[in-house]
Amino acid sequence: MDANHPDRQALERFSQAGASAAEERWIESHLRSGCQVCQREVDHLLGTLSPAPEGASERAAASFASWDGLFAQLERRLALVTAERRAAPPLLAELLGYPPAERPVLVTHCRRFRALAVCELLLDASFEKGFHDAGQSAELAELGLLLARHLDAGHYGHSVVQDVQARAWAYLGNARRIAFDLAGAEEALNQAERLAESGSADPLEEARILDLRASLLSDQGRFEQAAELLDVVIGIYQDLHEPHRQGRAMISQGVFLGYAGWPEEAIRQIRKGLALAEWEREPRLALVARHNLAWFLNDCGRSEEALRQLARFRHTYREFPDAWTELRLAWLSGRIATRLGRLEEAERSLIDVRQRFLAEGHGYDASLVTLDLAQLYLQQGRNAEVRELAAGMLAVFLSQDVHRQAAAALAVFQQAAELDRATPPLLEEIAAYLRRARRNPRLRFEQAAA
Repeated sequence: MDANHPDRQALERFSQAGASAAEERWIESHLRSGCQVCQREVDHLLGTLSPAPEGASERAAASFASWDGLFAQLERRLALVTAERRAAPPLLAELLGYPPAERPVLVTHCRRFRALAVCELLLDASFEKGFHDAGQSAELAELGLLLARHLDAGHYGHSVVQDVQARAWAYLGNARRIAFDLAGAEEALNQAERLAESGSADPLEEARILDLRASLLSDQGRFEQAAELLDVVIGIYQDLHEPHRQGRAMISQGVFLGYAGWPEEAIRQIRKGLALAEWEREPRLALVARHNLAWFLNDCGRSEEALRQLARFRHTYREFPDAWTELRLAWLSGRIATRLGRLEEAERSLIDVRQRFLAEGHGYDASLVTLDLAQLYLQQGRNAEVRELAAGMLAVFLSQDVHRQAAAALAVFQQAAELDRATPPLLEEIAAYLRRARRNPRLRFEQAAA
């Protein structure tokens, strides 16, 4: 028995009237709280129980009766939970139908909105919004946090409420990360971890927070640490027999390894993750994974294989008709064409992608495409085009979303191009820095010694 949950042996002692009085009171109180972590053990134990045998001792018979009474109460609690979950979607729709300024007032003063199931759905909505609108994602997470603070710990159990508050902070941290507020994200995730320590110790909640922590490490440019942390997350999901979540974490780990400059390891891990993930459950995850797989195959010089891989799933890009997805397909196609020596096709594609990124206000991505285009020109000995490409780029990119440290790295490229000293290794060094520093303006570019 640990400090948070009765273990299997403790539950069996309790069922057989073998627990001490103190242990018996603690276990009964714990089970009545509706602890989700223990429910798996309880369900299994229930299946092994049989009615009190004939001739059983008075104490043993009383134990079976007490056990039956306890689970009758748990069955009633389960029925209440089911009803609450059924009512949650229309309640959330009603809450979100009000203007944003009115929602906190309703959560604070209207009891029917203060349900655990409503809070969980609200936090799920916050997470999903993160893919499209970081501001709305943060707004929903803050509302979810407010709701979590008003949940009745006496009804749901203190540890359950602590868990959902931790999740709310974690999702708020994720929204802040997406909005480039890395310091705010760090603060929110630290708070999530503090709350989780006094929660139910549910390994799923721990994995959820660690997964988001790994994403923050990646955005800070700490790809290696992010990949290492995901080893823990993957192990938790494996122990819990959660193959989809395990596959998802393995895909993320593969992407981080690729960003860190280890494309071969990235390919192996992404393929393992794709084998475990349920593609129908998260079609965008499947697309992102296969896109990155083709990208890293191309980085390894396995461009024919990358092209075949892309041909197999190219049609799935149409399922997501947004500019972000469309431009990344065109960018990948241009990079593969470059490696295959189809230089005219590659040039047309990269020029078009660069112009469209600039038109969309995505100067950072445009700068990375510019470096790809410069690599193409260097490959052909077209130094004049490299100089022309570099000449006006800083003024354009500084007017968009390129932070000062990234601009300093691009200035190194510009100066090298003016002196005809731009080389493929230098451009790759700058591109690697830009990928690492995308969301971390504090990360400085330090050119390797010649």
